[in-house]
Amino acid sequence: MKHVSALPALILMLALSSCDTDMVYNRFRPINDGIWTWEDRQEFPVEITDTASMHQIYLQVRHTVDYPLQNLYMFVKVEGPTGQQLKDTVNMIIAEPDGTWKGKGVGRLKELRLLYRKSTVFGHAGTYTFTLEQGMRTHSLPVTDVGVRIERVNP
Repeated sequence: MKHVSALPALILMLALSSCDTDMVYNRFRPINDGIWTWEDRQEFPVEITDTASMHQIYLQVRHTVDYPLQNLYMFVKVEGPTGQQLKDTVNMIIAEPDGTWKGKGVGRLKELRLLYRKSTVFGHAGTYTFTLEQGMRTHSLPVTDVGVRIERVNP
């Protein structure tokens, strides 16, 4: 019986130790019907208040095992609070050459994170809008969710 009463305390301890105090933003947006098309732009408005710390910016993708290709090109646009803009084309490798998925997950769904910007300092406080677009030659792809994650870097 002692083990049963200790279980809630152990679960609470694990939950508290897994809290991410350096997390600034972490959101996924579901893709309509789990099929990402050229026309489907996903926007992520992020409120930034810390202009002194460095940040890591990640792009995130969830896809099914029906994904037919090894990679995923995305067009990334970032618009800052003073109107500044950054546009990039990013190539996310989804599978190894032998077909092994790079993402983690069980069953038919895999999740993958790509470091987009390392040690980034935001120049101005305010809203930064990240827009992600599917940039492949194939019009429709089995991508269920896309996301943006921003973490503060501890020196």
